[in-house]
Amino acid sequence: MIVAPTLLRQATRPSPASVGAILGFLTVRDELLRLPAVLEHHRQLGVDQFVIVDNGSSDGTREFAAEQSDVNLYSADGSFAESYAGFEWLRPLQDEFASGKWALTIDADELFIYPHCEQVGLRDFCSYLDGKGVGAVFSILLDMYSDRMVQDTLYSVGGSLLDACPYFDPGPYRIIRGAAFPPFEIRGGPRARVFWNPDTKFASPSMSKVPLVRWRPGYRYVCAQHFMHADAVLSEITGALLHFKFLYDFHERARREVLRGEHFDGAREYKLYLQKLDQCDGLTLHYDSSMRYENSDQLVNCKLMQSSSDYETFRRETLEKSRGSN
Repeated sequence: MIVAPTLLRQATRPSPASVGAILGFLTVRDELLRLPAVLEHHRQLGVDQFVIVDNGSSDGTREFAAEQSDVNLYSADGSFAESYAGFEWLRPLQDEFASGKWALTIDADELFIYPHCEQVGLRDFCSYLDGKGVGAVFSILLDMYSDRMVQDTLYSVGGSLLDACPYFDPGPYRIIRGAAFPPFEIRGGPRARVFWNPDTKFASPSMSKVPLVRWRPGYRYVCAQHFMHADAVLSEITGALLHFKFLYDFHERARREVLRGEHFDGAREYKLYLQKLDQCDGLTLHYDSSMRYENSDQLVNCKLMQSSSDYETFRRETLEKSRGSN
């Protein structure tokens, strides 16, 4: 069932986007805990405006988003499942706002990074991609966690998500090839390690997405941002989405999503999470091989992101220009 765009209701007056604007797109529901930090990270990175679809939040998310001068807010009261995880709400907005522009589509618990993002802003990064004639960036989804029990991983609104959850699994990850776009995906990481076992009747989550795309009318995400209907050329540069699911609220969120049943296949993943959390008092994802996040260079060195000699030259030239203008 495809949900008609007429289910969307404009909640704030859309601001016109400049020709070279970089747009961020999110579907949210009760994300007030993480959303302020997520928006601020991407503002600092270089996102000019955000388009947010709120699906019935009751925790203040909608009110917070409506107060942000760089957010175009829409409401949708329909079924998250029947909207294909909200992407049938986002798609007409992506076509309207982002056609011909770079669009970053993320979840409200994800921080997008790429090689040298600390030094190369998103506008310069996209300029590099344009110069290479590419239109999409493949990214690993990197689950972040603390060295404490999940229930004790405290976090306050607006704080540093990386301070709360600084650890990740450096491996193992598997690359699975297929016929979709992109023609491969990644599986593995802490969720596969902790929640899945050989008797689990379905595969662990896909740990890769295509979040950054130079959007064209007719493009469409399928299976969240894991795959697309698109004819874009993938960049050899790859990024990462730092994923902050495992804060202190995760147990209650899992319980709530099981009751709602709006995620894939009746929220089967959340049922698995909830079963493990209920059975294992004091669950932690931290283990001997956990690695503490330092910077984007670290992920390149761990082969979780990929750079190139051309991009390294571009980064040096960008830094030299920046120093020369100061």
